[in-house]
Amino acid sequence: MMTDRLILLLPVICLLACGMTLWFEYQQHHASKLKAKLLASLAFVGFAWELGATDSLYGQLLLIGLLLSLIGDVLLAIQGNKRWFVFGIVAFLLAHVVYAMAFAGLASVTARLPMVFPVILVIMLGIGLWLRSYLSGIFQVAVPAYLLAIGVMLVMAWLVPVGAPQVYIIIGASLFALSDVFVARNRFIKPAFFNRVWGLPIYYVAQLMLAFSVKLTS
Repeated sequence: MMTDRLILLLPVICLLACGMTLWFEYQQHHASKLKAKLLASLAFVGFAWELGATDSLYGQLLLIGLLLSLIGDVLLAIQGNKRWFVFGIVAFLLAHVVYAMAFAGLASVTARLPMVFPVILVIMLGIGLWLRSYLSGIFQVAVPAYLLAIGVMLVMAWLVPVGAPQVYIIIGASLFALSDVFVARNRFIKPAFFNRVWGLPIYYVAQLMLAFSVKLTS
């Protein structure tokens, strides 16, 4: 009974903590923002755990991806340090790779591949060209590598066969990628609270949807 209540409570905690993160950022309370963001991310990791992520290979890979995302969340929340931002990108890049591996275990090469691959390739190339003139130093290598990882993850997600988990995986992976666009816009093009207002809730909804897919694949 307690586990059932916790499963219902964790997504609520995640989204409330997301709202608190935005509020503390708006108020420029950076220490409180970091704590709220950590709570939100711990909640989606706990959600997957309570749903039985450790009971299957898919769940285990997804849990690793969620933990890497949590690490990335903390690193990106640290203010004024380029090194931590780069480490955060690396953590999220690895999260995308691990998600792609998890989805690949469910996916199959189908007639959808010739339709899915070109569309995602064009989108990733478009984002890369959009960001290109704003990148310098290590980001000229890190960002294209990151986009490649996102693209592979999206292809694997869209190749998951039709079934109960498919909707959660496709929407979750796509929202995760969309949240990355807001992060990139905020970091490289135009820093603004607007990016966080849209990007952060999209990100946490994405992680919760991916975490819930564990229950549907078990």
